[in-house]
Amino acid sequence: MKQTRNCACPHDTQNKRKQILDAAYIVFSRKGYHKATVDEIISLADTGKGTVYNYFVNKEQLFYTLIKEHSLPFEAILTGIVASKKMPLEKVEAIIKAFLDFYIENADLWRVVMYEVRGLGVEGYSNFTHEQRAQYEAWFNQTIGMIEKVLVEGKQHGVIRLQCNANRVAHSIFSVIVTSVFRNFIGEDIGETAHNITELVLYGVAAD
Repeated sequence: MKQTRNCACPHDTQNKRKQILDAAYIVFSRKGYHKATVDEIISLADTGKGTVYNYFVNKEQLFYTLIKEHSLPFEAILTGIVASKKMPLEKVEAIIKAFLDFYIENADLWRVVMYEVRGLGVEGYSNFTHEQRAQYEAWFNQTIGMIEKVLVEGKQHGVIRLQCNANRVAHSIFSVIVTSVFRNFIGEDIGETAHNITELVLYGVAAD
């Protein structure tokens, strides 16, 4: 009688991995990084501990993978805006809207990244190592760098006057975006909010 070997097909493997990441998203978003446990993720994913550790070395790698994979579509959108034929000012507004869309959709998880990983809440709160924080900082710098690119392009075209370093302005815009999202300053029309932020950061609020 011919025997068959019982092995998981690639499709099943991908489904199980996604199941674990989906559970991790929920647990990390609700509990934060430090309070979340792998056991909670295992329970929600309805899988075994051994299965989780087949895909991820530890909780930190699982969290980092979750952040990176959720970011990929967002990064592609930013790259597309920078490379598009839009005028520089249109690119600025489009890129701000992309940031707003992304952070609104992932607000709970990215609040964890901001306050627990980057340590923006309480001084010295993050117990991530310098090397671990550097991974996340590199991601932030890469995405904020997209804002910087469109600002530099606008300056080269003579439609944006930068009074200081483009990188500083890009970080300022990013701060306005994050504050708007996390303090619920966003209106029902995200496009209008993006336009208002663009007007604010590029033209100010002073009357002529």
